[in-house]
Amino acid sequence: IEELLTYSVSVLNEQSVVQSFMGKMHFKMCRVLLLILVCVFVFIDTAITACITSRYEDGFGERLKCSNVTLSTALLFGGSIVDDIMIFQSRIESIPDRSFLKYSKNLVSLNMHDCGIREISDHAFDSLSKLKKLSLPYNYITSIKDQWFVDLTSLQRLDLSYNLITSIEPTVFEKLRGLKWFDVKENRLTCLKPTQLVPMASLEQFRFSGNPLTFQCRGTLTLWLQDLGINYKTDQREEENWLDNILWLCASDDVKVADSEVFMKECVVLNLFNQLRTGLTTAESFPLSIPQECIDARHELTKCVAADRKHGREVITNGHVVRKLLGQLQELKSIV
Repeated sequence: IEELLTYSVSVLNEQSVVQSFMGKMHFKMCRVLLLILVCVFVFIDTAITACITSRYEDGFGERLKCSNVTLSTALLFGGSIVDDIMIFQSRIESIPDRSFLKYSKNLVSLNMHDCGIREISDHAFDSLSKLKKLSLPYNYITSIKDQWFVDLTSLQRLDLSYNLITSIEPTVFEKLRGLKWFDVKENRLTCLKPTQLVPMASLEQFRFSGNPLTFQCRGTLTLWLQDLGINYKTDQREEENWLDNILWLCASDDVKVADSEVFMKECVVLNLFNQLRTGLTTAESFPLSIPQECIDARHELTKCVAADRKHGREVITNGHVVRKLLGQLQELKSIV
């Protein structure tokens, strides 16, 4: 029995030694695997976070192209002479004062696309007197300040599309007298007045589609651009071209209409109504056969709308009908 007990104890000791050894080996393997995993992630991040330089075809310096970087990291990669800086899909929430001062003697093009930019300091672009192209699309910019452009005396192209811009300081355009191409499409601007744009005497192309402009403002703006021969219709939908023609017609018919957003909306709706009525009463608009009862009912509706009132002899015009319909819809909407 003693020998059996001694043997059992020795076996248990050996098993515990083996288990301890296996535990240590498992721990070491986990550490090695974790270290490998960390190295892989570091390698991937390094591969994604990259800056490359190449010869800038329109100048004598370099083009610096970066992605997935901070602004400070990107600016460390540039050489002594950089003509073009392109930064994409990066983590840059703000642009501090004089960020590009080291490149001020040569920089002609700056593009920061989808970088998460929210704030731009007043003096962010100081000393960039040779800059011709500034592109800041697909960011979170909410306003445009005139101080940004004080030193940008050579600027010809400005792209601020696909941001969240709701306001532009009135004096901005005085700093952009040499601008030829201006893009603010897909923002949140409700009006751009021609009187503000007048200082940009060199403007050739202007993009503003996708902004919630009022009818009154859009009509005045597009007519002004049309008269000056400034291109604003590229990639524009057909319905927007039609809308501009209607707005010009409404504004030319009556000064009171041109000065009132409410009257402009009514005028546009009235033109829609008139076109619908014309379509309903034109045979060519109906290639398919229409039941006679529908035709009779349509004629009765038209006669009813055009008839004089029995009391007061006031003519009920299409405009009156449309105005009442819109008022009724608004009342119903407020009740709901």
